[in-house]
Amino acid sequence: MVRSWLKRESLWLIGLGVVGLAVIMLLWSEGGFSDAATAWEILANVLVTLVGEYPDQPKTILGQVFQLILLLLGTFVFGAIVGKFSSFFVTQALLQERNMQVFRDHIIVCNWNEKAPAVIHQLLQGNQKHPRDIVVISASEIAQKVDFDGHKYVHFVQADPTHHATLEKLCAPQAKAVILLADEETQGPDEKNALIALAIKHLEQNPGNQRNIHVVAELVQLDRYRHLKEAGVDEMVSAREYSSGIIAQSALFKNMSVVYQQLLTYTNDTNEFYFIEPGNYPVGWQGLSFAELAQAVTRCGQPEQPLILVGIRRGNGDILLNPKRSQFQRLAPDDTLILMAFQSVERLE
Repeated sequence: MVRSWLKRESLWLIGLGVVGLAVIMLLWSEGGFSDAATAWEILANVLVTLVGEYPDQPKTILGQVFQLILLLLGTFVFGAIVGKFSSFFVTQALLQERNMQVFRDHIIVCNWNEKAPAVIHQLLQGNQKHPRDIVVISASEIAQKVDFDGHKYVHFVQADPTHHATLEKLCAPQAKAVILLADEETQGPDEKNALIALAIKHLEQNPGNQRNIHVVAELVQLDRYRHLKEAGVDEMVSAREYSSGIIAQSALFKNMSVVYQQLLTYTNDTNEFYFIEPGNYPVGWQGLSFAELAQAVTRCGQPEQPLILVGIRRGNGDILLNPKRSQFQRLAPDDTLILMAFQSVERLE
């Protein structure tokens, strides 16, 4: 390899030496050493010759010979220079790709809009105990990313999230979740998110990628719900749909909007909802009623971390909040507890 490199560099230096010698001989034969104006004219013609064009013809026969030599060498020299630049940029691109961080159990955010900064801040706040990487993919340049400069868990990548290669390079099959924000710069944000979801689900089918990638999408048009669902989106969030319910309830019950705001904001002074999966609560709780479970959960709390059971997620995905006796009789082995707490809860003993 070293010999090959030395051979290439030697040929490069020999070529430059021949060109330099031809230029000197051309200046000498045309009298460029005795007249500055003539020298500048000859050098200008040399530059034109090296890029493959044929300039003004030299006055002497010897000058015409050297100009012809330069014309022949110009193609090779110019090609070598372009090759050097191309090689440099390709090498830099390969180094950047090689240094790409390998992510696992991270969260991917596709597209960018005005909600994106708040979403990222909430993700960071909600994962303070066990920080996880957040990878933001956007086809356009993001001006607000300067707000996250220096944050080691937030990564910005300018690429097209609809491409399989982009998602695979950023380890989408190993992600905890993928968030699809509405790209407001496109005419069909829901349609674009459907394409991204299809690409993600395609990656799940690749050998070795058996993990189910949880996909959450921002829904702009309610009539596109079915399209996104069939594309593989697991959950759809429509700000318009939720806001109408909050507005109506706030009109009926004063300060109801504050209740929702606190539940949807991760801070140390507000309550949030948390899921306790099977295996993270005592096996002896299986078979208990909702009232009995509520008492057991409350006893697990602390003075500065009170716990309230608010519902159950059944094994089939159904959500039951404060269920009636006819809806929920006993806790099944595959049921998940839904708690309200000030801080993240992972396990109950």
